Amino acid sequence: MKNKIIVALTFILVLMVGVAEGQVDYDRVYRDTAKKWTRFAQVGDAFSVKALFWSEEVVQAWVAKYGKENLLSAEEELAYHRDFLQRERMNRYLVFEVTIKKLKGAPLYPMKFAQNTYLIDDRGNKFYPLEYPPEFEEKIFDEATGKVYFPKFDKDGNPIINSDTRYITLHFSRISIDPQLISKEVNLTWENPYLPPDYSRPEWKPALEEEILRLEERVKELEFQKRMLEDKIKEVDKEIEEVKARIKDLQEKQ
Repeated sequence: MKNKIIVALTFILVLMVGVAEGQVDYDRVYRDTAKKWTRFAQVGDAFSVKALFWSEEVVQAWVAKYGKENLLSAEEELAYHRDFLQRERMNRYLVFEVTIKKLKGAPLYPMKFAQNTYLIDDRGNKFYPLEYPPEFEEKIFDEATGKVYFPKFDKDGNPIINSDTRYITLHFSRISIDPQLISKEVNLTWENPYLPPDYSRPEWKPALEEEILRLEERVKELEFQKRMLEDKIKEVDKEIEEVKARIKDLQEKQ
């Protein structure tokens, strides 16, 4: 946590010094910050997966870049920051901008993306996506890019990423139905992902509406878990019938 606070303070100091000297390259600051929070993995020469975690540090860098490019005043930039968080729903979600790219061979065809993609923390807690682009469950001839939204709070309303979180890992599996690739997995890890929010800023003030929306997302998560259990029950029922048929076949041979 101490290191993260130092990083955040350093980011602010760099901007303050740059403003005084008129030398801040906000585009470079954003690119460097985005790079810091981006993870990448490649599976042979078949495909690659890249993900940008939209942490508050990335948001701050983006807002500063946008404000500079559009000549926003301090008040206008603050309003844009607040609107950006609300529009991207970052008060309720952990947002990852994901790119799945085919490099060579047949098109990719992710299987049950919502069930084979999840976020896992250092304590083994798994969280499945609540929203993602439909392109991630279709054939990918070149590449597919979009934001994947995970819950920001657990079922008790506690932040999933807190000061004790040592790392989070974004897990992908069954990206390709190719027999040689179907078992390949991709794990993208961010160490020490916690950044303490500045609750003095208006955009961080909690609202009753946010609590209602959080509970609604919990309902969606439970419905998703229910569908997964139903699929599992179907698989078990099918196996039971297969075993019964095998028993009957053996009995007839006696």
